[in-house]
Formats: sequence, C-alpha cells, structure tokens
Amino acid sequence: MSRAAMTDTEKYLFDVHGYVVIEGMLSSDEVSVANAAIDAHADQITPRPNDLARGSQSLAAGKGRGDLGGMLSWDKPHCDPFRQMIAHPNSARLLQEVCGPGFRLEGLGIITMDKGAEGFWFHEGGEPHDRSRGFLYRNGRMFTGMTNVAVQLSDVGPEDGGFACLPGSHKSNYACPDDIRLYEAHQDRIAHIVAKAGDGVLFCECLMHGALPWVAEHQRRSVIIRYNSGVQSEGTMGTWTPPAFYDELTAEQQAVISLPQYRKEDKGSALYQRPA
Repeated sequence: MSRAAMTDTEKYLFDVHGYVVIEGMLSSDEVSVANAAIDAHADQITPRPNDLARGSQSLAAGKGRGDLGGMLSWDKPHCDPFRQMIAHPNSARLLQEVCGPGFRLEGLGIITMDKGAEGFWFHEGGEPHDRSRGFLYRNGRMFTGMTNVAVQLSDVGPEDGGFACLPGSHKSNYACPDDIRLYEAHQDRIAHIVAKAGDGVLFCECLMHGALPWVAEHQRRSVIIRYNSGVQSEGTMGTWTPPAFYDELTAEQQAVISLPQYRKEDKGSALYQRPA
C-alpha cells in the first residue's frame, strides 16, 4: 500500500546519497505480469555493441547489454503494466517531492543483461552543473532535474552486478577523475545497489552512476523510467502531438504525458497535489 508522501527518512537518504530504494514498489503479481509481457516481446530486445565499458578493464566483459523499448504502445494486455508504472502511486509520492507537482515523463526503456554482459562506465555527477539535470536544496525543499526510477523485475544480489553509483556525487564540486569513472580506482566507494524484484531505485540523473558486469545466472531486467519537472524537457521541439494511445490512459497516466508547461497545483489529479 502506498504512503501519502515522501517520509522524513526517505528525504534524508535521498538528500545525502542521491538515491533511495522504494522497497516493494510493485507487487509480486505486477512483477509477474510485466515479465510475461517482456517474454512475449523478447525477440525485440536489441543487443548493444560492446561499447559501454569505455576501455575499462574492470567493467569489460564478453558482450553488450540488451535494450527494449516501445512498451507503452504494445497491444493489450502487454502494455498495461508499463502504463501503470509511469504513474504508480508508490513512486509518484516521491516524485512529487523531488520533481514537484505536475512532474512529466521523459522516457521509458528496459535494460536486460545476461551473464557475461559488460558494465557501464560511471557517468554524470554534480560537476559541471547541468541546468536540466542538477540538484538543489532551497527553502526546505529539494529540487531535481531529470530523475529516474529503475524498477527491478528480477532480483539483484550482492555479487550479481548491475546498477551502481557513487553516493553523494550529485553534490560534487569537483570533476571526477577518469580512473574512478572507469572503476579502476577507489572501487570501495562505489555502491552496488542490492534489490528484490519489484523494488524501485529512485535516483537523480546527476548522481554519478553506471553498472557493474552481470555475473548472475539469471537475466537482469530493469525498467528505466525518466522524469522531469512539469516545466522542463530535454527532447521536445516543434509541435507536440499526444501519442495514439493517449485516450486509453487513466487521468494520472495522462498527467505525466504532456508538453512542459506551468501548472497550478489545485488540479484534480493526485499527481498535482503538493505533499504535506
């Protein structure tokens, strides 16, 4: 069951570390339905070139990860679990706090990693400041630019690999040395995030993050959902047209799919209500 707002503990951990784990964001049934939908479209997973380790010997492995998109346009019922995720109450309550009421969807994709897949060099970080991806605390509130929720659809154990980050780097004042970015120095400072299937990892894009090589026998499956504040966008230009499936969405789902625009906070949708 979702809570009404971001808790004080979640606020503290997100402010200090740049991420927080939303334990049990999805139910076991929601996880099963999402995995079944991916299984039905597994032939559409695109293997990436082996190019994300950026020459790092610590992150290199024998093959690239898999990418899968287009889930919101899949035929029913396979589109449904992903449409539900974009405005899920268990993540929306946190996004309202860090992105503000009226937050909007930037993008959605699935990452898969099979045993022997390479890692991803550690990118982003608080310096240099990026206007669309920064972190700011002002007048008792946090403000983030692009913010992500990585929804885990398979378990991630302590030695499995996958998503990792440098906690606190969203507030960095200095550029990160390349040997740290390539996971060749100070590896003990990098946090590998252990999670259960159904957990979500909420993190600001300006947190330095990447992935460790996947060594588990089972496939890694992560749904990466990107958001921004309601007045900001990284990829919109020209005339905006709602997607063909827009009228099939709930009011809460429609609320996150729109042009960036100023929004009053008294709209009816729960996504527009500022948490207490």
